[in-house]
Amino acid sequence: MQLELISFKLCPFVQRSVITLKHKGVPFDTTFIQLNDPPAWFDEVSPLGKVPVLKVDGEVLFESAVINEFLDESFGERMLSANTLERAQQRAWIELGSAGIMAMFGAITAAEESASAAKRAELAKLFGHLEKHLAKQPPAPFFAGKTLSLVDTSFAPLFQRLFALPESLLDWNAIPTVMRWGERLADEPVIRDSLPEGFDDLFPMMLKKQNGWYAQQYLAD
Repeated sequence: MQLELISFKLCPFVQRSVITLKHKGVPFDTTFIQLNDPPAWFDEVSPLGKVPVLKVDGEVLFESAVINEFLDESFGERMLSANTLERAQQRAWIELGSAGIMAMFGAITAAEESASAAKRAELAKLFGHLEKHLAKQPPAPFFAGKTLSLVDTSFAPLFQRLFALPESLLDWNAIPTVMRWGERLADEPVIRDSLPEGFDDLFPMMLKKQNGWYAQQYLAD
């Protein structure tokens, strides 16, 4: 099976699939594009105009959650529960992780302080729900137990970006179980290795280019 992952270098949704591929030891090729100036062929393979896109022997899959479930069903040990209720619950938490990524980016790219604060409050509310869940069922050490799950792969890029910010968007003291889980994920070798080369420089550079309120306050030269 020939796999080609179409990627924007800093996209956390792409990184979800990179983690899954690396964890399962599946070989794949990567084609990088610029989302603000995509090649002409990109519109044909990405109906929503987003990455990741996975080509499987030339056939196209889009949306990170769909791609990850395909990879999970096709290669190696399963990363979602075999129990139908638990699997549905895990999918729901993956959706919350997606909402968290969007809230984070809204907070760090908003032009006005008020809009940034609103997105920060949205992120705090989402993570408050996550804290309540994890406090009852603490990661051991991963979301579903001893092995990496698709919930872990979905949240890990969000944690890496939150931890990379010079000024925290969250009161980590209010969500200690979430923080410990995030730190454990950030230390996992396959997750560290999934970051694009030069991430520590590229991520703040991207935020400065966006020139939102957060970057003006905390990323000034």
